[in-house]
Amino acid sequence: MRKFLFFAIISLLLAWPVSTVFAAPPPGGPPGLERAIAVKDRHADALLAIPGVGGVGVGLGEGGKAALVIFTETPGVRGLPVSLEGIPAIVQVSGEFVALAPPEGKGPKNSSPVVNITSPLDGYVYDSGVLINFSGTANDKEDGDLTANLSWKSDGVDIGNGSSFTIVLVDGTHKITASVIDSVGNIGTSSITITVGQSSPSAWWWSRPVPIGVSTGHPDITAGTIGARVKDASGKVYALSNNHVYANENRASIGDNALQPGVYDGGRNPADAIGTLHAFKPIEFSRRANNVIDAAIALSSSVSLGKATPPGGYGTPMSTTATAPIGMPVMKYGRTTGLTRGQVYAIDATVNVRYSAGVARFVHQIVITPGTFSAGGDSGSLIVVDGTVDTRKPVGLLFAGSSSYTIANPIADVLMNFGVTIDGN
Repeated sequence: MRKFLFFAIISLLLAWPVSTVFAAPPPGGPPGLERAIAVKDRHADALLAIPGVGGVGVGLGEGGKAALVIFTETPGVRGLPVSLEGIPAIVQVSGEFVALAPPEGKGPKNSSPVVNITSPLDGYVYDSGVLINFSGTANDKEDGDLTANLSWKSDGVDIGNGSSFTIVLVDGTHKITASVIDSVGNIGTSSITITVGQSSPSAWWWSRPVPIGVSTGHPDITAGTIGARVKDASGKVYALSNNHVYANENRASIGDNALQPGVYDGGRNPADAIGTLHAFKPIEFSRRANNVIDAAIALSSSVSLGKATPPGGYGTPMSTTATAPIGMPVMKYGRTTGLTRGQVYAIDATVNVRYSAGVARFVHQIVITPGTFSAGGDSGSLIVVDGTVDTRKPVGLLFAGSSSYTIANPIADVLMNFGVTIDGN
């Protein structure tokens, strides 16, 4: 009987298809994770070539097994598979992924006209007596371009009409509103606040050393977030953020100032400099590129830069990092949304991200939910573990997102590129 069972088992093993035997996934990973990543890698180019597809990663499917996640910019994208090489495919409407610059004025989300104030920037500070340029756009589904009909008010008082004009405002803080009425009486509005003749620092300004997680930026951009204080082997300290925050999408020069706060939030150059651009990883703007990080570091000092978030944040990050598995709870502190919590939805994602300079493809990215995890201006935030195990260990550098998802670079790739470590606990 034992001899019969032995030969029966051997026969079954020899008959089992070799192609269905795979290496075990990493500890804590879902069944089939490594195979799903390999299938994703083989098909990412073809999937991203389908109009309307913005990314593809690996997440969880039915039964907690690994599945492909296809992110689309609009509903109803055609030609998408339900599975590839036996791996199920899940379609999620993400919207377009964009680098998270601070938001400008937004119009109503209905059939009313959409108004956008392009100048001045919300929160900007002007010297007394200067001419201030006001400009904006207005569009409507039914009536098209209504920009010429814009009406402008400062603190409820008319100051001008049309797409662009310049005036001098008295010293003080002013609420600026641009509005337009379409042909059926729907009203579209957008509002910002600016300050003229401010003698004290901006409300976004922090005493030195500044905390991490607050407004910062190159003098020629709006504003992003200081992710962390990092240090090299010699002990020099740097402010870590994105290329598009400190290096202006490859346009900056080494030695340019890094401000706190960013210009969008009233930062003044050179008065509010906390460091100088030391290094950045160039972004390749191509849908065929293999970018991994959007990152830059600014040489600073412990006098100018601290290593903890403001009160109410998560505190000081750990110096050792962690790898983000699917489902990991995470948190971040950023310039716009402060302390938020979420979880890793997909890993090893290949995504197309829109910048002012064009679209760039990124590979091996982390995708986080919910949509409220980040917003414009949070670019550069450090993402850390949120939990009793490995809490505050860094896992990613936030740089892009949509209304539903946040995209982050794996932090290990960021730190390795610059030869630095997190200056934390």
